[in-house]
Amino acid sequence: MRRLPVLLSAVLAVAPASAWGQTREPFNLELGDAARRTKTIELAVDQIHDTHKGVDISTDEVAAALADAAIVLVGESHTSIESHRVQAQVIAALQRAGRKVTIGLEMFPSEAPTAPFDRWLRGGIDEATLLRESGWYDYWGYPWGYYRDVFLLAKQYRMPIRGVNAPRAIVSMVGRRGLAGIGGMERGQLPPTIDTTNEEHKKLFVAYVGGGSETHGAGMPADVLQRMVDAQSTWDATMGFHAAELIKDNPDPKAVVVVLVGSGHVAYNLGIARQAKAYTDKRVATVMPIATTPGKPETIRASVGDIVWGVPTESYPLFPTFGLSFRSSGEQPTSVLMVAPGSTAAAMGIKAGDILLSLDDQPIKRDVEVRAFIDRKQWGDAITAKVTRGTETLTLTGRLRRQ
Repeated sequence: MRRLPVLLSAVLAVAPASAWGQTREPFNLELGDAARRTKTIELAVDQIHDTHKGVDISTDEVAAALADAAIVLVGESHTSIESHRVQAQVIAALQRAGRKVTIGLEMFPSEAPTAPFDRWLRGGIDEATLLRESGWYDYWGYPWGYYRDVFLLAKQYRMPIRGVNAPRAIVSMVGRRGLAGIGGMERGQLPPTIDTTNEEHKKLFVAYVGGGSETHGAGMPADVLQRMVDAQSTWDATMGFHAAELIKDNPDPKAVVVVLVGSGHVAYNLGIARQAKAYTDKRVATVMPIATTPGKPETIRASVGDIVWGVPTESYPLFPTFGLSFRSSGEQPTSVLMVAPGSTAAAMGIKAGDILLSLDDQPIKRDVEVRAFIDRKQWGDAITAKVTRGTETLTLTGRLRRQ
């Protein structure tokens, strides 16, 4: 199962399903820092470039380039193992340099229980227990395997792990009503300052959703687009606020919060970094892993990140996807909303409107159980699904195969 692209995910009324990996991210736009926005870089695989100094650096020099940063945002494409490897390398470099690292996670809201993470760091629970008690599959739709090395690194060095995001239900509400329509208790769960008016951020948003103008992105009416921008800005500001709070709570001058987050929240320092200025006067630095074809450097804008890191383009997700999305509410949580074209689910004959009863004879009561089930599978594995369609009960079979 897939969630929406990091910037499209603002429209939470739409069920999670997308072809994020098939979309080129807009890394060559004249946006961001005026001193770097007119400069371009031909970024090669495994090239690490400090865009402020205009020089290539090694992995050993990454920590020095981030020495004055209190918050480091490391972007990711959620199903790119290469971008997650960059995240682990940045964290490891900072640790070797003597920094006191706290890891902030986009996938968990700040109010998520911290006890499972703390028990994991102490060696008190295994991976299966961590995933269950932390609510991994409730909060996040992507396989644990992409993040496992980061969590193992945190455990090795006892690096605190904390959620920094906003409650998804409230951001969904912002996406429907706009920020001005949120009040009372819900508004109290969001940071006091959320800037939704930045025109450059709006241009970036439109570029991500595939729009052709500044006011009508992807064919959307202007009011719908603004509500999406409001929701994205709410996410950005909330993560910036909580990252800043984590720094305030740690008086150690070597403290640094490394936030693992989708690249759309990081690009051009227009997302979290811009919003965080309302909450901290310390430097917020950005690291952008950017997919590049070996032998064919990618043209990018120097302002897209403080450090840009070329990673190899990946043809397929490393871990299997099923291709189903479910209705997010209602009395039947396993009612299929959409089936991704070309997916395993589509090849099996599952259709929108079907009600999923079981997978491999394992009863399925909630959509999150599907995520956990698929996360235990490998490409090539067989699957048997039982569904009801109208008055019929059908048994459908297939194999997890890359299309």
